[in-house]
Amino acid sequence: MKLSFKVNKNIDLVFDYLTDMQKFVSVHPVISKIDKTSDKNYIVHETLKFGAIPFSFTYPVTIENSISDKIVIIKATVFRLAKIEMKFFLKADNSNTIIDEEIHFNSPLPALFIMKRVFREQHEKLFKNINAN
Repeated sequence: MKLSFKVNKNIDLVFDYLTDMQKFVSVHPVISKIDKTSDKNYIVHETLKFGAIPFSFTYPVTIENSISDKIVIIKATVFRLAKIEMKFFLKADNSNTIIDEEIHFNSPLPALFIMKRVFREQHEKLFKNINAN
């Protein structure tokens, strides 16, 4: 799955929001907390709503990045079943930033179309929130 976003912020600020987990939490629409477990490893606390019913869960995440290339890679394993890899490629566009994102899902669960919709909506809100800060 490929997504693209434009943020009216400079590339260094956007990169910082994607790599500093406390800043990331402050703009993410469904993540409430991130605990650091080691150098590049974290536990994410997330709450999704299914209708009016909230569903909270945690999962491990690894974050890698290249400052010089402005690439951020986030790998997550949710419920020990769904493996998700998100790659964010940032490019400067004058004082704006273009984010091209690739999301790869590997799961035996039949809910791939739901996962794609959820990620599309969440990441659209994520980058709107970065843009608003």
